[in-house]
Amino acid sequence: MRPNTLPAASDSAPVFGTDDAGTHLLSEVVARTPQHPARANGVATGVLDAIDGDGTALVSIPAWGLCRVRARSIAPLDPSQAGHSLALGFDEGDPLRPIVLGVMLTPAPAAAPLAADVLLDGERVVLEAAHEIELRCGEAALILSADGRIELRGTYITSQASATQRILGGSVNVN
Repeated sequence: MRPNTLPAASDSAPVFGTDDAGTHLLSEVVARTPQHPARANGVATGVLDAIDGDGTALVSIPAWGLCRVRARSIAPLDPSQAGHSLALGFDEGDPLRPIVLGVMLTPAPAAAPLAADVLLDGERVVLEAAHEIELRCGEAALILSADGRIELRGTYITSQASATQRILGGSVNVN
């Protein structure tokens, strides 16, 4: 066969580049494939795909169409971090020699709203609940229930008044 010539077409092997539809399809695929830059300056984001058998990180940089590129890391990586976003630098600016600078932090989930609102106006504190309010400190507890019950529990309970102390109720039981 002479150099720079295509082999003869046969029934068993198609010759690529000889029909307009195939050429057009190939051109579209090439045009849609992201190209990595010749030089990578600064920091890029990527994804940790896996940690291979020798502990090397395999990363993807979707913006550049790079998948499972071997990368060095400045910090230990764990296989459980696969799928996490990474900050990547590049050895001498080469996009095919990434260095994992760190795992990107994900924002903490929003804190659950408090079950009760606390209003502080400098003179009093109001706590409201639909069912029950319970204050605890060690073995002591004060429980206020929506049905009107108040329960005071503790090892020692002292009730003191500088003026009259009254105990009122439909019936009063002592011991």
